[in-house]
Amino acid sequence: MTASNQKPGSAGQALAPAARPGHAPGTLVPVSAEWTRFYDDHYHLVIRFLMHNGAAQPDAEDATHEAFTESYDLATRSPDHWRAITGKAAWIRTVALRKYRRPPGIRKRPLTAGNEIPDLPALAPGPEDLTIQAQLVLQALQDLDEEARAVIAFDIDDIPSADIARELRITQQRVRDVRKKARAGLKHQLNENAAREGGRQA
Repeated sequence: MTASNQKPGSAGQALAPAARPGHAPGTLVPVSAEWTRFYDDHYHLVIRFLMHNGAAQPDAEDATHEAFTESYDLATRSPDHWRAITGKAAWIRTVALRKYRRPPGIRKRPLTAGNEIPDLPALAPGPEDLTIQAQLVLQALQDLDEEARAVIAFDIDDIPSADIARELRITQQRVRDVRKKARAGLKHQLNENAAREGGRQA
């Protein structure tokens, strides 16, 4: 049975094949309850984060899966490194965003069975589940540049400014400046989009 078919254990642990020092390939390695909670808490939010950054839902789901595969691999192979990551919520979003923005082609390698993450229930809402307001936000975000979209997407997920600055490799003052300008642009665009939607529904 592959990792993607396995369920978390009663103690909040998931098991998956992993090759790590002292373990032969295919050996079942326990994943910490902390990682499992992290996955449950953030998986669908990271998909939403990527959609706020301009990704179509299928692309957002693919990049999110790859990002959590990387985190799972890190948590099982190098748990000390995993625990040492500061601001994991911001970190996983940055990893997913990098994978989404990666050029297509040979650098985008398919996932292998040995690197699959546990199949835990964390589904993103489909387009039919999005409220009109959420759809308007997605539309408005498309008019921002990449940096502004990222800052606002982090903000929507309540990521601290210090973490945003670290992940985007900019200063906190730059975060504040981008946020201020982006929010003004979003407010204007949302008002225009709402007016158009109201006109179409009338």
